[in-house]
Amino acid sequence: MLWDASTIIGCRLLGRDGEGGTVSDLLFDDTSWRMRWIVMDKPCWFRREVLLPVSAIRQPDVVGRRIVVGLTRAEISGSVAAELRPPVSQPRGRGRRDLHLRSIAAVIGHRVHLTDGVIGHVEELLVEDSDWDIRFLRIDTCKWRPGERVLLAPRSIREIDWPGRLVRVDLCRREIETNAADRHVIWTKA
Repeated sequence: MLWDASTIIGCRLLGRDGEGGTVSDLLFDDTSWRMRWIVMDKPCWFRREVLLPVSAIRQPDVVGRRIVVGLTRAEISGSVAAELRPPVSQPRGRGRRDLHLRSIAAVIGHRVHLTDGVIGHVEELLVEDSDWDIRFLRIDTCKWRPGERVLLAPRSIREIDWPGRLVRVDLCRREIETNAADRHVIWTKA
């Protein structure tokens, strides 16, 4: 099932033996377009953000605003500190930077630049919950066709330019209009 990645931010994390904090972000690899980490906000029983692998998720309940993970509180507290693996959007992090690790929260809002100009901005990333792959970026085409959205498959993305807050796409407007049936471009209404 596809769901909006940002809806998981703010959900409570429930471990096997109790509550473990809240989700503050999701981190993905921009080469594989797969979610890698859940960033868990500082719970009251320890004082740091930690990274949990998405494979630990057992039951996402976005409507109930909770995520069940197959880890104990001790396993959660022993997880990698978020500051040790900062995404590209946090260049001042103290740990080893992964040049392909991106923050969902940071990428949402980036302008989308086609080969022939800006068409809008990233509104959301749509994730398949069976394998944690990002299937589409939902683009608000306010700069081109106000009131419409387009879903772009990650394979059409050439690069994410963090300093410029741009997502560069290897398509032009005409290709987007004519490739709607090609499964990597899908038009939707607002």
